[in-house]
Amino acid sequence: MNRCSIIVHSVNGNSYIIATYLQELLNQRNVDARLYRVEDADLHIWANKSDTANDFYEDIQALPVASEETLLKSRMVVLGCPTTFGNVSAEMKAFMDSTYTMAEERAMEGRYFACFTSCTHSICEGAFCIDSMVHYAQTMGMVHIPLGIHDELAWANQPVSGIVHLAGKENAIRPSKQLGDVLAVYADTLAVLLQ
Repeated sequence: MNRCSIIVHSVNGNSYIIATYLQELLNQRNVDARLYRVEDADLHIWANKSDTANDFYEDIQALPVASEETLLKSRMVVLGCPTTFGNVSAEMKAFMDSTYTMAEERAMEGRYFACFTSCTHSICEGAFCIDSMVHYAQTMGMVHIPLGIHDELAWANQPVSGIVHLAGKENAIRPSKQLGDVLAVYADTLAVLLQ
């Protein structure tokens, strides 16, 4: 049971791009990484209003929806979502809340956890969102695997807890090659735990 489930909420496509690239990196490292989404009943509305949201609408909708069973089959869980007011998106929060019984039962105790976010304004805003996800993982009894400090990534200005992508005011700045380099380092760290 060394499956890694990457569970994403994405509106404008940035979290989806990060999730798919992380999945690709983990698969290259012989990890069974699978991609899931959380429910978002309003995504079609955003896709009709915004070109950036429309770019990946069909791809996001094609992903299977994450469930408790998804978590139970996972040795590692990676959560990713947009930052909203320095916190996880409402849709990701609803998914997290839906697993409360699992926290009480300690069903995920000892499994690994990692996270990322895409935000509009600042790395600090994204770091607050990551803190919320880490707190969730700790409540679930999971073991958080941070990005950590890496000399070769000193230029990246990333929090140690996870990965933050800055998308700009219109959320139109797509993840860059530099962020891909950060993801590759994170993938190396995560893959070792699942081999």
